[in-house]
Amino acid sequence: MPLPIDNPTKSYWIEAAASPLRDFRSTDDLPIETDVVIVGSGYAGTTTAYWLQKHAQNGTDAPKMLMLEARDICGSSTGRNGGQLRPHAYSRYVPWSKRFGPDGAMKLIEHEMAHLPAFKELASAEGIAEEICLKFGETFDAAMSDEAWTRLRSCYELMKKDHGDDHEVVKVCRVIKDAKAAEDFTQMKACLGAVVHPAGQVWPYKFVHALLRIVLEAGNLNLQAHTPALSVSEQDSDGWITVETPRGAVRTKAVVHTTNRWASHLLPELINLIVPDRATLAAVPAPEGFIKHTGAQHWDSVVNNYHLQLPPPHNTIVVGGARAVLVHSPDKCYLNDEEDKQFDRVPEFYQSWGPSDVVGWPGSNPAQLWKDVDEGGCWTGVDSQSIDGFPFVGAVPNRSGHFVAAGFSGHGMPRILLSTAHITPLILDALGCKYSAPSLVAPYPPLPEPFRATSERIEALQKVDFAAVLEQQSQDALRSAKKSFCSRFK
Repeated sequence: MPLPIDNPTKSYWIEAAASPLRDFRSTDDLPIETDVVIVGSGYAGTTTAYWLQKHAQNGTDAPKMLMLEARDICGSSTGRNGGQLRPHAYSRYVPWSKRFGPDGAMKLIEHEMAHLPAFKELASAEGIAEEICLKFGETFDAAMSDEAWTRLRSCYELMKKDHGDDHEVVKVCRVIKDAKAAEDFTQMKACLGAVVHPAGQVWPYKFVHALLRIVLEAGNLNLQAHTPALSVSEQDSDGWITVETPRGAVRTKAVVHTTNRWASHLLPELINLIVPDRATLAAVPAPEGFIKHTGAQHWDSVVNNYHLQLPPPHNTIVVGGARAVLVHSPDKCYLNDEEDKQFDRVPEFYQSWGPSDVVGWPGSNPAQLWKDVDEGGCWTGVDSQSIDGFPFVGAVPNRSGHFVAAGFSGHGMPRILLSTAHITPLILDALGCKYSAPSLVAPYPPLPEPFRATSERIEALQKVDFAAVLEQQSQDALRSAKKSFCSRFK
């Protein structure tokens, strides 16, 4: 199982942030031993370190933490994603209710929706909201075809039928049925209708680096860039786990696996349960406040675009998806780690998106990118794909001292913060540390059952025909490629 490549395409989020922590190492040498090793410096690893520090800050035995990152700090999925703090407020209700029933589907939605107030409270408490470009408002799913409009409305209408008009989630979602009104709200040309709900947006890379700065200042974290974990041992009779790196070995009492797509590098039981899915985004300059709402365009269940605009002084539109191009070559996405390569025709697609899709686009045709394609104007990123669509969160079965939060399937922003809050007490209990949960995590929903990394779930998924799942996804993409809205991108 490969480690992340050393020379990925340049991401706007990373290049424009110019963080002093990018290649940071707390010490010249690794410690010989520590309480906790966190593998991965992205959103999941960093919030784990943050919650460990917050839970134990009133105790007398706060754990010593070592965070290992294979390349630059937050240089993988979190530094390459879409920046949308956008829950599935309704849009997965039909498939989720079929699998878990109406109440189970709503618990999944409520967990995601809870990330909006959790982000707001955390950013306010730490004074970082402006630094990380955190904004809240409404987002939309714009139906660009009859097929998409039927699917989106069906999800909302079934949720409303099952839970009633007075349910808190139902009340904050609304449907714009008139095409002209939908086009006016979404700013998307030829939009047939839209479903609107609350959401947020954030500069994900800056968010992670801000939290790392806070935890580093507390004095319990040793952060090490360009230091991959090559192997991990089982816990020995004295309770120690050995983590091997190119710079030496470290003994620890606990290991937290937060490497998303790469989790199976150290946890082989997750091979074929978490796999790569390469995606792409671009950054396009625009006038201040031009895009009013974050949102997504949908043509079918596979083909979409999504976008946001950053506040001043940045004003950049970050747009992703480009599935109308990617569906023609699913092998370039699925099981593909080539973050050092651009997709063919995708930079040109993004340059055409504003003039062709956005009402009143003010820029040139084609649009300019933030910088040249290979200097942060357009980039690729390897995301994870979980075989059942849900992350693996909790203590790793049959591996004492090992914990995991990985496999977020391209939808980590409204899932990870409260997922890592869940595993924090498990880690501290294993270490025997005294702690008290901070008030921030108390009011929020528990971890959804489908997220839990149980032995029963892992064993059941290991029996699934992975090749058949992958073939089905490829066939779905190729069917979309034949539809009229994709044919011109062949």
